[in-house]
Amino acid sequence: MPNKNKIAIVTGATAGIGRAIAIDFAKDGFHVAVCGTNSERGDETVEIIKSTGGLATFHAGDVSSPSDVATQMTEISQLKDENQQLKQIAVLVNNAGHCQVKAILDITPEEIKRMFEVHVLGAYLYTQAVVPFMKVNNYGRIINITSSNGAGASEFTSHYQAAKAAQHSFTKSCALTFRSNGITVNSVSPSTVITKLFYENDDNYKKYLGRSAADELARREVASPKGLVTVEEIARVVSFLANDASGRINGEVIGV
Repeated sequence: MPNKNKIAIVTGATAGIGRAIAIDFAKDGFHVAVCGTNSERGDETVEIIKSTGGLATFHAGDVSSPSDVATQMTEISQLKDENQQLKQIAVLVNNAGHCQVKAILDITPEEIKRMFEVHVLGAYLYTQAVVPFMKVNNYGRIINITSSNGAGASEFTSHYQAAKAAQHSFTKSCALTFRSNGITVNSVSPSTVITKLFYENDDNYKKYLGRSAADELARREVASPKGLVTVEEIARVVSFLANDASGRINGEVIGV
C-alpha cells in the first residue's frame, strides 16, 4: 500500500469527527497516531481500527500543553515497522475541538482563553512539532479542521468563531511558509455536524435560543441547502487532502 510505514497524527481522535478521520486513514494504510485526553475513548478508537486489520496507537495528552505534545511526539517519532525502521510522519490533522454557546457579555476571560488554547495554540504546537520531521522527507500533509463559522458571525458562539477564523489564517500562513519543503497545509471547514460536542451545549441552547440542541439541529437540517453533515463525509475530504492525489492543493479552505 502507498501509505504503508507512514504515520498520520489525528488530534481529538477519541470520538466524533476525529475518530471517523482516524478510521478512514487506517483503511488507507496509515499507522494512525490517535491523540486525545480521554484514554478510554482513545483505546476504543484504536480497537475499532485494529478490528479491521488497521494499525493505530493511542497517545494521551492535552493539545494546549507543550509538555504533553512533546511527550506524544517522542512516542510517535519512535514508531517502527516490522523491519525495525522508523516510520515516516507524513500527515497531521489538527482536529481537537471545543465549542460553547454563550452570549458575548456572559463569556468569561477563562472561557475565551480556553477556546483559543484548544483551537489556535494546539494547532501551533503540533505544527511546530511535526514540520521538522516532514522537512527531512521533503513531504507532508497538514489539515486543520476549522468551521464554516470561522468566516461568519453569531450572537452566541463569538469566541468559537473568532478562534476558528484564526485557524483559517494560520492555515494560509503555513501554506506559504512550508510550500518549499514539500508540505501542503489546508483547512476542511464543516457546517453543522451531528456530534456529541453539539449536544454538550443543550442547556445553553435552551437558555439563549429557547430550544434544545436537538431542536436546533432539526432547524438547521431544513434551513441549510446541504442539511446536516456527517463525520464520514468530512473524513473522506480529509483523506483526499492527506494523499498524493491532492497534488498541489495548498492554502485552501474547503467547505463541507
